Amino acid sequence: MRTSLICLAASTLTVSAHAQLYHAYRRVAGGCTPKTAIEFIAPMPTEEIPVIHMPPQPKSWHVILEVAVEQVPGQTTPVREFHYMPSPGLAVAPATDVNGDAVVGDAHPGIPGLVLTMNDDLFVNGTLLPAGTNLASFFEMIGSEIEHGGDQTTMLSWVVTPQFQIIDIDGSMSTTLTATINNQTDTVLARHGIDPKYAPCSIPSTPTVSIFAPDWISTVDSMVNPGDHNTPFFVGVEVRIPCWFNPATVPPTPTPLDPIPGPGPGMLAFTGNFPLVAGPGANPAFPTLDVRFSDQYFDFATGSMVPGGVITGGTCATIWGATGGNLAFAFEQSSIDSWYGVDGIPNLAPVLADDQIIYRFTMIADGTIFDTDALPNEMMITATIETECNLYSITNVRVKHRPLVTTPDPGP
Repeated sequence: MRTSLICLAASTLTVSAHAQLYHAYRRVAGGCTPKTAIEFIAPMPTEEIPVIHMPPQPKSWHVILEVAVEQVPGQTTPVREFHYMPSPGLAVAPATDVNGDAVVGDAHPGIPGLVLTMNDDLFVNGTLLPAGTNLASFFEMIGSEIEHGGDQTTMLSWVVTPQFQIIDIDGSMSTTLTATINNQTDTVLARHGIDPKYAPCSIPSTPTVSIFAPDWISTVDSMVNPGDHNTPFFVGVEVRIPCWFNPATVPPTPTPLDPIPGPGPGMLAFTGNFPLVAGPGANPAFPTLDVRFSDQYFDFATGSMVPGGVITGGTCATIWGATGGNLAFAFEQSSIDSWYGVDGIPNLAPVLADDQIIYRFTMIADGTIFDTDALPNEMMITATIETECNLYSITNVRVKHRPLVTTPDPGP
């Protein structure tokens, strides 16, 4: 009862009083345990991940986590909101030995409470990481938002490129990933597959585009700038195109019905981290991807000022109502993988079905946003992509601006 009363009282106090009471109720048995939620955004259940890689541009896949933690009062779960490129665990030898003590499996310095493991061995940069090793330091991109309820929602992204080789120690042809923070756990099982390949357009098929962060109730900093510890936010775009699994190859090769144009004929699109490309404009690997902020945005990394704009529609190689500049150039990570669909059974003929090729694109908005559109203290994010048959899918989300919020450095 005493704990409950203290927690109730905390909701009515000023910020300074919050801090004082926070230390008081932490001394009470149990305290106010912060609400925590953790979820794999990618890979999806039954999704294909590669263990066999083929030239010239091998397939890659995304691991994306969303962590929501109640951070009121005080920052109960430290998150250092920086943009890590490359991942701290990949930039050292042996891999994941971030603190240099020759012991693998160190925590990610940006979110030290997070643990990510897989049930298979992983070989990377000459290091064998046994099953159960903490792989959280491989996350490369971190962005945070503050939800209206006071939760801090943090998105983390790792593109698993061909330099990471999975060793299927149990012969199950699948890998289980487990993520844990604050005693909350999420688990996802991904099947092992092979590289998808581009094929000539045969049956027109409309893609499906979604923006998986931030969502419509999220709030973002109206001014974010690298180095000032202020919340860069995560923008992710997912595109799905129906595919079929060609039984003429062993195992069957996932083939999109209507591919997205890549950087060259017969080549898979580039994956991993792109070199810095000035904008606004197209992404060099996915030239038909188009993402726009309705507010003006200054991209700090490239020194590019991008005028605010939106896209209202498009079909047959024509975009309707396009204003402003394309932010696709700022997307630094991409991956391509396949999915058997809700039934978990591969479709072995080139007809419309629920099997899909999945493209994912991620960026961290760590520049500066200027509230220049017709939505006061709000911003629209619009995303679209064109396939070889000139078909479009367009989606958008609205997010709110908020004042700068500085989170404390969690320290070593």
